[in-house]
Amino acid sequence: MAGQILVINGTSGSGKSSTAELFAREADEPWLLYGIDHFLAGTFPSRWGHHGPNAHEGIEAVPVDPADPDGPLRWQFHAEARRAFAALHEWIAAASRAGCNIVFDHLLMSDPAITGDLARRLDGLPTLLVTLKPPAAVLEKRVAGREMTKKLPPELGEDAARKIVDRLNRLRPWFYEDVYANDLCDLELDSDALSPEQVVAAIRERLAQGPGDAFARLRDEYS
Repeated sequence: MAGQILVINGTSGSGKSSTAELFAREADEPWLLYGIDHFLAGTFPSRWGHHGPNAHEGIEAVPVDPADPDGPLRWQFHAEARRAFAALHEWIAAASRAGCNIVFDHLLMSDPAITGDLARRLDGLPTLLVTLKPPAAVLEKRVAGREMTKKLPPELGEDAARKIVDRLNRLRPWFYEDVYANDLCDLELDSDALSPEQVVAAIRERLAQGPGDAFARLRDEYS
């Protein structure tokens, strides 16, 4: 019997990672816990990430407007990133097929084609797609208060922290626009109006009604 897949979508600062962790920790039944931050920080090799020297072969941050190289940035996927995200989505599906429940926090973008790829690979499995979307001003305030505290790999070079903060600030407007471009989900919550406990309670209440159909509708949209 396939395990339940719970995907929590939202941009940085939306509370998706904290929600996934709280959900898994307080669940009465076992849930595997993984997410986009785990994947990018601990699984995908940093040299091919969007801060690394091999980004042109993996995940590259490129100008939204090529005529404005110092302006906002967006992600562009190359071969290594496409293969890695395909494997990531297959892992999620494999966990369900093995009978495990899994909660995964994600950045569901349309370009790169993350949303469509995930929807296709979860075909036939019980899924629920939750989007956390607080107001944009709240997200900006939350993210502005964060500091770069983690130890960075040496391959990222000198002055990496400053460059990373600058790059993330330039990516943020596009992240918000692309992650929330899709309005198809099984449950949308304002994580500013609700406490983390209330968000988790709302997700549990929706799960009790059975799997959702958002990914089925997304498969139709991306077919």
